[in-house]
Amino acid sequence: MNTPTDPYASWKNWAPGDFGRHSPYDDRYYRWHLQRAGCELKAPLRVLEIGYGNGGFMGWLRTGGHAVWGVEANPQLVARALEAGYEAATGLEGIAAPAPFDLIAAFDVLEHVLPAELQAFVEGLLARLAPGGRLLLRFPNGESPFGLWMQHGDLTHVHALGLSKVRQLCAACGLRITHSGETLPWREQPSSRRLGAALAAWSRRRFEWALRKMYGLPRGLDLSPNQLVVLTRV
Repeated sequence: MNTPTDPYASWKNWAPGDFGRHSPYDDRYYRWHLQRAGCELKAPLRVLEIGYGNGGFMGWLRTGGHAVWGVEANPQLVARALEAGYEAATGLEGIAAPAPFDLIAAFDVLEHVLPAELQAFVEGLLARLAPGGRLLLRFPNGESPFGLWMQHGDLTHVHALGLSKVRQLCAACGLRITHSGETLPWREQPSSRRLGAALAAWSRRRFEWALRKMYGLPRGLDLSPNQLVVLTRV
């Protein structure tokens, strides 16, 4: 299937031939976050991904034997997914899954949703979530100065979020945060990188402590460029 060149996918360097590919680091990243979310990876999961981009997470799930469906507003990315054998659509109404999902993931999606539409967007996902299911959401960290370059580096980003806004959203939707934080700990890094990762983590903690002291920031404020949260029903 030949599709026209997509300017956004080209800007993101999403090559059609790379759809669904994932690296050894991706394997560590996804596995750690799903385990932190409480997902039992030995049993097949039913997963819906919103805004799957070039399909890295979908490919990782399918490699692990999980059932995955994708929603992507960009029709050319939907065409890529269909060509690669995935079930995908441009909207939730186009997903023909017969039962709720164990996990609904949205990596780098919420920043594309207008603030006035965010609660309805999340409630629409909740309607498709199985009892005991999880929402996994990643977005640029609007509470960190180091997240601003990611937030403002894309013309399609219309909403900056942080944990404070997510807590407000949880109160409105009957949700709670069960896990937050995006950076993998040094122990999860490949053995050849663990020493350097441990030193970098120590240096970062000291630097963030100094910043909080200098500017009177709240204790425990996460200054990572990205934020990732896992939400469950109260």
